[in-house]
Amino acid sequence: MSKIIFHAEGFGDLFMCFKALYALKQLYPQDKLVLYTRGMSFEFLSKIAFIDEIIDANAVSLEKICALEPELFITTNRSSKFFDELLKFNFKKVIVHPHMKSFFSSYFTTPFPYFRAKLHMSQIVLKLVRTINPKHYDANISKLDFSRVKDFLPSDDYLSKKLLTGGGAYKKIIGINAFSNYSEHTGTNLFVKDWLYLAYELARTYPHFLFILLNYKANPIQFNIKEEPNLKVFINDDNIASLTHITKNLDLLISIDTGNVHLADILQIPTLCFIRNVVEYRMSGGSYGGVYKQLVVKPGWQKHYQCYFKQFTSKSKEILASLSDDGA
Repeated sequence: MSKIIFHAEGFGDLFMCFKALYALKQLYPQDKLVLYTRGMSFEFLSKIAFIDEIIDANAVSLEKICALEPELFITTNRSSKFFDELLKFNFKKVIVHPHMKSFFSSYFTTPFPYFRAKLHMSQIVLKLVRTINPKHYDANISKLDFSRVKDFLPSDDYLSKKLLTGGGAYKKIIGINAFSNYSEHTGTNLFVKDWLYLAYELARTYPHFLFILLNYKANPIQFNIKEEPNLKVFINDDNIASLTHITKNLDLLISIDTGNVHLADILQIPTLCFIRNVVEYRMSGGSYGGVYKQLVVKPGWQKHYQCYFKQFTSKSKEILASLSDDGA
């Protein structure tokens, strides 16, 4: 049995690697698939059947990974510093995205051809998998049913069971997520007060729907609101399985561009996403066949903030109206 080390980090970014991880295990079932990562719950990842082992990138150095003598080391990291670090070791084969350093070193193997215009990031990462053996990949990739990935995600209802079953029968359940560390960093998000306004406005307009504001304990911003019969707050802990459970029970997720959207994508939950134009194709939903819509904002959008907020509110109501028409 050979070892394949797949290196990827983060929360949302790692979700977008699940197609590649699933494909690796399906295409090379006799090999041991090891995920070398940080940024996502190991308790959650360790229960996913198509990943054989998890190694903590915070605790285990690249030197120790090299000492495991894997047949393949695949990484999604594209930083020059990381490439320089890899060059210090003697991995048998290193597969990376194209980079200036990979062009001038035979140590690295890169996908060819590498067209990625208008491709979702999950498809781009699959190019790394194809590079192992293009003929084997091309002959078998169409046989893989990526819609099955959702069936492997651990799910736990201990935080959401009461929320989803109490307070009457609602015809649809709508999640609203206002938080994203990355979007905050790029200055691409609505004010929290406007997310709350949107939630109250939608709850008032559609009293037969249950609206759930999604949050997590470690967030320094918490909702201090008066909950309505059809407007509740869900606060997750570090257990992603609980987030999986509540997400798969949603009929729609309204969200900023963040990991929640990528989880909903895997679960094939319809999404409406507030997203920057530069990542419109890379980070959107729908890559697993689910329905997605988005409001795309361009640089300088803040000058027209109220216009964008009204558009997002209008799109939200438009989608909810269609859900009402579908038998609510």
